[in-house]
Amino acid sequence: NWVAALDDIAPDVLLAQESLNPDEYQRPMLKDDWIESVVWAPTPVHWGSAVYVRALHPRPIEIPMPGFHGWVTGVELNDSPRTPTGRKVRFFSLHAPTGKEPYHKVVERILVELRGFQDDCDLVIGGDFNLTVSERHESEERKNKSVNLKIQEQLRKMGLINCWQTTHLNMPVAQTLRWDRDPKPAYHCDGIFVPESWASRLISCEVLNSEMWVGMSDHNPVVAEFS
Repeated sequence: NWVAALDDIAPDVLLAQESLNPDEYQRPMLKDDWIESVVWAPTPVHWGSAVYVRALHPRPIEIPMPGFHGWVTGVELNDSPRTPTGRKVRFFSLHAPTGKEPYHKVVERILVELRGFQDDCDLVIGGDFNLTVSERHESEERKNKSVNLKIQEQLRKMGLINCWQTTHLNMPVAQTLRWDRDPKPAYHCDGIFVPESWASRLISCEVLNSEMWVGMSDHNPVVAEFS
């Protein structure tokens, strides 16, 4: 999956979840200097979340939340001239933990913690929230739960925009998750959130659902492009 993403998407930044250690499992398939651009942290079940930044050495951020190691992985870039603002930027790859408490409660706790990392920098959050992260169109059979809407509002209050929603106004949500036991409904639990100041540079945000990606994971990649 890492090789496919780096070759097919060629991202400047990649936020990955449920990944095994890229150093141990992927090094033989990639250039030696690739691993220096990745920060990965494991959960107790050995896979974890990662952030990749092309051609740079991101600095890991320690998140003071016991029990969340590997579920939320963050990095900081002090020199980010290619961002829309040119400010320091922090990226967080988030996977809402399972088995701790209801997803909306645990995501709310994570966002409260991440708000503390917004001082004098741009904040980007992306990943699998395990709840619907975009507003559903009135034509959709599935409806957003009030707790999901509360999380969406919490992200807006942090000054963040939903890249997919911003570029697909008044449209039914795209499917980002296909559960094996129920693959047809348009579960939309994966997203990318960036500062409002980046909105004018946002060109597109698409969910990739080609046969190649469907064969690799039950999640579809979400790709945002900026000028």
